[in-house]
Amino acid sequence: MIQFNPVDDAERNESAIQLVRGILRDARTLSVKELAAAKLEVKQEIGKTVQAGISLGVGAFLLAIGVVFLSLMAVLLLQQYTSLLLWQCLGAVGLFYAFVGIIVIVIGKQRATSVRPIPEKSLRGAQEDVRYLSERVTGH
Repeated sequence: MIQFNPVDDAERNESAIQLVRGILRDARTLSVKELAAAKLEVKQEIGKTVQAGISLGVGAFLLAIGVVFLSLMAVLLLQQYTSLLLWQCLGAVGLFYAFVGIIVIVIGKQRATSVRPIPEKSLRGAQEDVRYLSERVTGH
C-alpha cells in the first residue's frame, strides 16, 4: 500500500523550485557575460575600423602629394626625350595613374569587407547557451 507523505512532496517541490532558481540564475549570469563579450567584440571591430580608416587617409594624402610631383616630373621627362607634345605627355601620365588608382581602390575595398561589426562569436555563444538552457529546462 502506498502512503501519501506530504513532507516528501514539499521537499520535492522545494528542490524543484531551487533547481529552477539555479537555472534562471545561471541563465542571467550567462546573458550578462555574453553581453559583455559582445560589447568587447564590437569595440575591437570599431577600433580596427578606425585604424584602417586613419591608415587609408594618411596614405592617400601622402600618395596624392607624391603623385603630383612624380606626374610633373614624368610629363616633363616624356616631353624632353620623346617627340610627343605636352598634352600627349599629360594624357599618358594621367592614364597611368588612373590605372594605378583603380587597383588601389579595389585593394582597399577588399580590406574593408573583412571588417565585421556584428559580434558573430558572441552571438554563436549566446545561441548555444540558450539551446543548452532550454534543453536543461525541458529535460530533452
